[in-house]
Amino acid sequence: MKRMTIALAAVVLATVAALPAQAERLQGLVPSTVTSPDGLTISVVESGETTGKPILFVHGFSQSAAAWRRQMLSDLADTHHLVAFDLRGHGYSSKPDNPKSYIDRKLWADDIAAVIDGKNLDDVVLVGWSYGGLPVLDYVKEHGEDKLSALVFVATGYNLDLRPPDAGGPEPVLGPGVIENTGPMAGIPAGPPGADLDGCAAANTCGDYARQLAGTKRFLDMVPGTHLSEQLATEALAYNMQTPPYVRRAMVVDRFVEGGPLDHSPTLGTVGVPVLFIHGAKDQHVLPRSTEIMKELVDAGGGTTSRIIYEGVGHAPFIKDADRFNGDLGGFVAGL
Repeated sequence: MKRMTIALAAVVLATVAALPAQAERLQGLVPSTVTSPDGLTISVVESGETTGKPILFVHGFSQSAAAWRRQMLSDLADTHHLVAFDLRGHGYSSKPDNPKSYIDRKLWADDIAAVIDGKNLDDVVLVGWSYGGLPVLDYVKEHGEDKLSALVFVATGYNLDLRPPDAGGPEPVLGPGVIENTGPMAGIPAGPPGADLDGCAAANTCGDYARQLAGTKRFLDMVPGTHLSEQLATEALAYNMQTPPYVRRAMVVDRFVEGGPLDHSPTLGTVGVPVLFIHGAKDQHVLPRSTEIMKELVDAGGGTTSRIIYEGVGHAPFIKDADRFNGDLGGFVAGL
């Protein structure tokens, strides 16, 4: 009898081992990496149900996947496979110092494709925040929508064209949070000579690091619309300072100067998957008019869109009002 029991146990174990893998609920944030086509290491974190509908979060300029913690560790994880990654040059991803690593839109598109393919994602809801809207549109332009089920743009833009309208540029949609602070964050003095927007000239402390730190603090102070808690502000400053100034410069100066004006207006006109726009009414970085224009462009191409404005909220509605944002995002995904 004992031998029979052992034999039966062995058969059961062998049968179980042969079964396909079952759904797995990831505990906390699970880190990993994928490799971009040009050989960079892209840092990825995942949470939630691995068989749930995937939502892939793309952060903004000088940020990291850590910006999405209030989504990755929320109730969204009960039913969705949540994935976020550090853009090239950010967080724990590779940070090459050659500007050419940041100029070509295909590089940014291919990084998203590498995450989607490396994590075997399908029918993905692709969420882009701020500058992150550009890589999302880069992906759509270069790889199409076959693996996507929807797009979500959070306080984002659609072009990188710094020319004024009278010089052929688009309608201005950038606010003072970007105009005043992006330069110092990249080590470039803010404003005209003598303006001392960095607040360090009089004290003779305008070294590169002091300028970058001052610009980053101002940039973050203007993000929420109302002040972040000390804990959130400290956390944001920590992951923002992981992005070197040469990366910041390449993204907003070299990419424009060497790569030429980038305008995704035509791309938006081709979008066929449902699109949700979310924007804070008090955004001082990317003005709400930006997603209004983007919605008009998608609608004109026959797309399906909705747009939600958060009153009293600034550039990061998913941080400042995470519960509402998570509910809006979850409701949108549930209706797909």
